[in-house]
Order: sequence, then structure tokens, then C-alpha cells
Amino acid sequence: MNDIFMSEQRGPQTIVPPESSILPRPVTLSPDLAELIKKAATAEQLKIVLELVSAAVASGRFAEAARAFVTELATRLACDRVSFGAVTDGRIEVKALSHSATFSAKTNLIRAGASAMEESLDQRQTIVVPPLPTSPTQVIRAHEELARQFGAFTLCSVPLVEQGRVIGVLTLERGTEQPFDRRELDLLEAVGAVVGPILEVKRRDDRWLTRKAWESFRAQISKLVGPRHVGFKLAALTLTALTVFVLFVKGDYRVTAKTVLEGSVQRAAVAPFQGYLETAPVRAGDVVQAGQVLATLQDHDLRLERLRWISQRDQLAKEHRQVMADRDAAKVEIKAAELAQAEAQLALATDKLARAQIIAPFAGIVVTGDWSQQLGSPVDEGRVLFELAPLDEYRIILQVDERDIAPIRTTQAGTLLLSALPYESMPFKVTKITPVSTAKEGRNFFRVEAAFAERPSERLRPAMEGIAKIEVDRRLLVWIWTHEAVDWARLKLWSWLP
Repeated sequence: MNDIFMSEQRGPQTIVPPESSILPRPVTLSPDLAELIKKAATAEQLKIVLELVSAAVASGRFAEAARAFVTELATRLACDRVSFGAVTDGRIEVKALSHSATFSAKTNLIRAGASAMEESLDQRQTIVVPPLPTSPTQVIRAHEELARQFGAFTLCSVPLVEQGRVIGVLTLERGTEQPFDRRELDLLEAVGAVVGPILEVKRRDDRWLTRKAWESFRAQISKLVGPRHVGFKLAALTLTALTVFVLFVKGDYRVTAKTVLEGSVQRAAVAPFQGYLETAPVRAGDVVQAGQVLATLQDHDLRLERLRWISQRDQLAKEHRQVMADRDAAKVEIKAAELAQAEAQLALATDKLARAQIIAPFAGIVVTGDWSQQLGSPVDEGRVLFELAPLDEYRIILQVDERDIAPIRTTQAGTLLLSALPYESMPFKVTKITPVSTAKEGRNFFRVEAAFAERPSERLRPAMEGIAKIEVDRRLLVWIWTHEAVDWARLKLWSWLP
């Protein structure tokens, strides 16, 4: 153990306590602290240092650890009294007194001890009364007053330093004429350098949460006004600028909604009569031209029926002429009616035959319908075979959440991005707001219709989906980013209130 401290190595070194003590982590010593310990590097002194460290870490609470430490120190160095004061707001506050579980800060002893400690704090030096021959010139008035009032023949105050900052002061008192020598001072400085940071950590951890928060806040504020911490100052300045920007700058408030494209006109191609499907050359997704055949029905029976009615018409026409020649007025009327009926049936059969081919009413795309796998199957009159939509006329259907529907108005502009064309923005204008909501995914949505403000791209297809943003107005950025959370909190609070 002695070899650890007697080494000439100047780097950080570690003290490992005896097995009976419990340290949360090894204590890493700086080169200056290692130098202090070297000065007290005898086996007996090292044993004292480790036992004092063990006393300080044996308890988890700061007050108990400080009391155990000063009591152990008083016992080891044959002192009548040892007190420990911590620096709080630039002043010394006595925290522990050897062999005393409680004490009053208003007693004369504690006040005089605090004054002596502040004398050592102000000079940042170890003060010994009576002074050693090698001691520098020091102000020791408070120490002499403490010795005079309470009969201490020798006094010693040692500042406890952590990273160049005095965190507390130890004051030792002896009632006998046994002065503190250089060896004991070196030991006390080494003990203070090791135990001081340990007690400071316990003191910080043993505070109220509000106190910790307040001191942390003060520490951060002190970084803003001090000469150092340039990076922290720049970060704080940037954060302040961003905060001001968000609080006072306005931006475009836009309502976001899921969107789907629909054809402005959607035409159904239905079966004109009951029959059997003969051909179906197109199916959903095909682009067709006006007049293009979509499907045909079998017309064999219709042709036969047409021929039958042609024959019957001709026969009735011959009979009609015969009765007219006979000048039989009654029969003329009858035959004329039968001839008209035959001509009507012939016209109907001809019309059905003409409609056996189902053609596209306009150029567009087949939205629904695929009969290519059902040729020859029967179809009923009026059955929808295909649905068509034009390629150059669309309406945009937006699903606007009910929480965002209030500011939406017709003629408002917006921008649409489709999943199929994510790099092509398309402007539109709101044309209609449907006053009926639909439930979806546990939320209510209103149907809002819009139209393209410019000629749409030829690559658009019905049923394409995307995201649309409706431009409402300009509002503060802080409101835009927080209004959803604020509105949710208001509703929750309203529901909880009696």
C-alpha cells in the first residue's frame, strides 16, 4: 500500500478502502492530491486516511457521514473538538460537530467556529494557532477569539478543495499545549482533499428536490454571465432566438387530410337486355376511346327475331293492301293496327341488335369490371358490367378530421401530393364541404370536395391516394405546433371537471 503513494508517477491514482468499508466507486486522485498524500505517506498515516474515508462513506446520509467523520478525526488526532462547515452561498454553515448528534447554530460556540472557518475560507489557506515558524503571514483574529472564548490552546482550520473550489472547512481544537506540527498538517490536507469531495457529493444528494433544482438553475444562469462557457452562451443565445422566433413569427396554417381521386363523371355501362356474354375485350384499368367496344352480347336470337318480324310485317302489309282493295273499312283498320304492331316489334328487335355491342360513351379509363374470365355467362338486363371515368376531369375527395373542419371554407386553396407522384405538387381549390361525417379508425371525418386549379397531369388515375394540405391563414408558429395538444388538454380537463 505504501508503494502506491511513494511512486514518482504523476498521473491519476486510486485509493482502495479496506474490505470492511463500502465505497460507491474508487476515489481517483489528481497529481496534486497524490502529492499531498505522499507527504503523509507512512504506514500509520495511510491507515488513518483510509479509516477516515471509511467513516465518511459508511453512511448514506450527509449529516450522519459528516458527524462520523469529524468524530473519528477527533479521536485519531486527540482533539477536543472537530467541526465541519460547508460553503453555502459564499458563507460557512456548520454542518457537523464531533461527539454531538445535535447542536444549535445560534450558540456562541458555533458562531465563533463559523467565523474562524470563514477566515480560512477567505484566505484559502490552512491556519494554525499558534502559527508554525514556516507559516506565512495570515489573519488569525477569529481563531484567536475562538481560542480565548472556549479555552483552546491550539487550533487548526483546513479548507476542503474540490477542483479548485473551496467546498468546506475543517476546524480542529485542542485544549492541551500540544501544537499541530507539519506532519499532522500534511495529513489533514491529504484527508481533506480525499474526504471533502465525498462529503460534498453526499451533501448534494441529500438536499430537497426543489433545492437541487434551484441550485442547478443558478449554476446554469451563472454560466451566462461569467467569463467562460462560450459554447453554453452561444447555445443559450440560439435557443433564445429560436424561442422568440416561434413566439412572434407567423407561418402558414394548413390543415392536412388524406385524399383520394375520383372521376368528375363516372358512367356505368350496363347490359341492355337479358342475354349471354360473348366478348369482353377490356377490363378495369384499361384506357378506352369514345365509341370503343367494351363487350358484346350474343345476338343470334335477336337476328332470328328480327327476321321473323320482317317476314310478319311484309305479310301484314300485303294483307293490308288486299283489304284496302276490297274497300272493307273495318278490316282496313284492323290490318293497319297489326301492321303498326309488327313494325314496332321489328324496331325493338333492331334496336336490341344494335345495342348488343356495349360501347364507351367517352374517352376514359375503365374503373371497375372484368368479364374476361366469364365469357358465355348469362347477364340480366340492367346489370352493371363496367364503370368508366374520364382521364382529364377529376374531383379531389379530402377526409378532414372533425377537429380541423371549423376553419375550412369553400374557395380555399391547397396543395396535393399523391403517393404515386410524390415529387409533383398539384394546386387545388375547395369546392364543397359535405355536412355529414363518417366514422373511420375511431374518429369522425368530413367529406370535402375540391377541384384542380390547373389542368391535371395525364399520369393521374382514379382511386389514387395522397395527402392534401388546405391553406387556412397565417398564425403564430407556436400556436400551429401546439394547438392540437392544447385542444386535447382542454377537452380532457373539461371532461374531468365536475
